[in-house]
Amino acid sequence: MQQLIVSSGRFFSGRLRKLVEEVAEQVEVLENALVFPEAVSAEYGVFKAGSSVLIGPRFGARGSTYYTSGWLFNTIRKFHPKNTITSAELPLKPASYRLELDVPGSGVLELPGYRLQNGVLLLYITPSYRFMFFQDVLTAGWLEDYAQLSITPLETGFRGRLDIHLSEAEYVEVVIKGAKVEDQIFMGDKSEEFTYEFLKEPLLIISHEKLLDPPKLQKALNLVSIVSGHGKFKLCMRVGKAEEEMEFLVELGGE
Repeated sequence: MQQLIVSSGRFFSGRLRKLVEEVAEQVEVLENALVFPEAVSAEYGVFKAGSSVLIGPRFGARGSTYYTSGWLFNTIRKFHPKNTITSAELPLKPASYRLELDVPGSGVLELPGYRLQNGVLLLYITPSYRFMFFQDVLTAGWLEDYAQLSITPLETGFRGRLDIHLSEAEYVEVVIKGAKVEDQIFMGDKSEEFTYEFLKEPLLIISHEKLLDPPKLQKALNLVSIVSGHGKFKLCMRVGKAEEEMEFLVELGGE
């Protein structure tokens, strides 16, 4: 399991950073558990965070501007506890998660894991999926401009085959929509195949409840944008002014 330490923050003291780093040094990460030298008291639950850009460079006309990056964010963070455990070994059971990161750093996090008494978070991502598409073909367009998208589920994502026929429209766009973020999968004017994959490797995130948010995790993961996790999603295809979408579901593998 990859270990990721998120302890930076311009407006926070080095005390929080030190707490995070001390826990990271103490914990031993096994495949199915986190092991400490002695018993710790922790709450198990879900950490939820959302960020939106307040200040940053933009482009586009009035009424339809888009941020290219964020300088200042409006952020909400909260850990939702479910139960408490006191032990030297904290189990890592497969659990649903949600990760949506947009290009400027805005997005949402819903990550399972533990909160220690000092506020340090030990959150994890279980890349176990079962993709369920209720239809395997999506068609959009009008008259001589149209495209057909055929979907094949994969172990960690899906493959799409686009058959495109354009006369007036300049391109076809395909995006995946989460609860708050959409990520562009394809943009072009030729028939083509593409693959979109969710996170593939198990991940342990060590941070603090006052530090972790979508832009910091985006930077730590070295990602531009992504929509990944479990629950309901949508695929949307745009051909000129025509737009069609279909919903699909992702569950934990083995459920």
